[in-house]
Amino acid sequence: MFVFSSVSFSQVSKVEKLQRLKNREDMKVTEVEKDLLKLEYLNGKVIYKNIADYQYPESGTQNLVYSTTFDSTIIDLTNIDTTLYYQKYKYWQEVPLGNFRTLLVGDVNNNALPELYGQMKDYTTDYTDIRAFEINFQNSFDLVYNYDSTNVAEIIFDIDKDNKNELRLMRNYVSAVSDTGWKQYLFFSKESDSTLAQNLSFIFQPQQNNNSQQNDIYFGNWDSDSNTDQIFVIPCCPGSIFFFEYNPSTPNFDPIYQYNYEPLDLYYGGFSIDDFDLDGKTEFLAGSVHGKVLSIENCGNDCYTPNWQGMVETYNAYLCAETNDIDGNGKKEIWIGGDAFYSGQGITRITIFEASGNNSYQAVGRIDLLGIFSFDAGNIQIIDVDKDGIEEVLFGLDMTVLILKFNGSLNHQSYEVFFFKQNDWENNNMGYYGANLYNLIDDGRDELLINMWDDPPDLGSIKWFNWVYKPDFTVNTENENNSLPNDYNVYPLYPNPFNPQTNLKFDISQNSFTTIKVYNTLGKEITTLLEKELSPGNYTISWEAKDSDGKLIPSGVYLIRFSVLGKAGNYTRTQKAILLK
Repeated sequence: MFVFSSVSFSQVSKVEKLQRLKNREDMKVTEVEKDLLKLEYLNGKVIYKNIADYQYPESGTQNLVYSTTFDSTIIDLTNIDTTLYYQKYKYWQEVPLGNFRTLLVGDVNNNALPELYGQMKDYTTDYTDIRAFEINFQNSFDLVYNYDSTNVAEIIFDIDKDNKNELRLMRNYVSAVSDTGWKQYLFFSKESDSTLAQNLSFIFQPQQNNNSQQNDIYFGNWDSDSNTDQIFVIPCCPGSIFFFEYNPSTPNFDPIYQYNYEPLDLYYGGFSIDDFDLDGKTEFLAGSVHGKVLSIENCGNDCYTPNWQGMVETYNAYLCAETNDIDGNGKKEIWIGGDAFYSGQGITRITIFEASGNNSYQAVGRIDLLGIFSFDAGNIQIIDVDKDGIEEVLFGLDMTVLILKFNGSLNHQSYEVFFFKQNDWENNNMGYYGANLYNLIDDGRDELLINMWDDPPDLGSIKWFNWVYKPDFTVNTENENNSLPNDYNVYPLYPNPFNPQTNLKFDISQNSFTTIKVYNTLGKEITTLLEKELSPGNYTISWEAKDSDGKLIPSGVYLIRFSVLGKAGNYTRTQKAILLK
């Protein structure tokens, strides 16, 4: 058990926070039953919050199963010295955009200059349509496109598998606060590899009821065909988890499977998605407003079925994600987090699961963040922040941005604070929606974007914006050394930019275990090009712009990491590869 504490911070009570929430102009708060709040944002998004003190479920319910090596990390965020952590990021600039939770960021036009997607809203102006701002060579942002009659930027994904990303936006006619209106989900396609997604390709509406609100949307390829699959939650009438599949002949999404979760709980949200039990079938785990956990598994082409139920000891368990075997035991981790009040104290509690067999899971670790209950901000991002090959976990919670770093060992899940920032302006009616990391200036390091609102009581109107912070620390802390010893020599990639193939040439003068892997700029591994013991000699390794499954990848910037382990030590060099199509 690890406890971190130092300098005290004042806390705002639950009553004060709730009153501030009710006074906000951008949402409607309804108590649907005692201590259960429905939060409806002007842009149409809906979430539920349980503000009751946590009570362990009655006997007869499924208990939480712990591993024999269960670890617990406790971090007291009300009593922590921020000067130990906040220097890792320095304020850079403000961008006049906001979005639900976090800005949508991506390089859709493949020019190595990423775009930010969101709405503009100033104190004296109304909410704009979704606008795209692109970073320029002077590292400021230019308005490059306006998407008419849209209000939430959601996802960038290659829906039709043509190696050109589509952009999905939401359109909400008449605000959700009025309890009337209808919603559409718009997919925009690209004219060519080098353009933005500007052509409205198709409109998706999952039900005949046009007011159906989709939450927690994910795309992937989870069954045995080649078509893109979609999962999401519709929170009402009845609350259900839906699977749809893209039909290229329509083109649109066809319904595949619906699971009505309301017999189990009022609301489920968030998804952890992967083949966690290594049975060749993808699982989808979500958490509920009362801390129940549900798993649905793919069972073949266009087939899904519930396969497991569990629990976490918290409410509002919507912080769901997955990590790629952080502790090195061969099992991917499932993160299910939520927040609740315990004797009046707000705590965000994350439970880490691993598979304990086919369709069964056990808790292998827990992280308690004392002093955090978020009515508003609430997102999680898995990303290798320091580029050492091990993922970190970013949380945007309440008035706090927190990055945790693994400091455990084999079969032991424990974590320490890597970065901590608390909102300095909480008493000035300024708050957070969430935070995310993205490499904006193509230097192999990720900038921090904090999605914010300001609601001064004297103006009676809100402002949306993002503060962008630059990293101020060295990446690849585990000896990424661009000055390789004489035993090794690595040449620049050629050609670079490239299409369709680039080559990495290197020399080694002693027996060395050599690894060459490709990552995207979010730190996700794309493929392994080499992983073996090599004898002295000259080598050339080629990459044909495919992922580990042999599928072509989209244009963009990728990182090729060369690592050797020999008598001279462990050395790593990373080069940027620019794929143009």
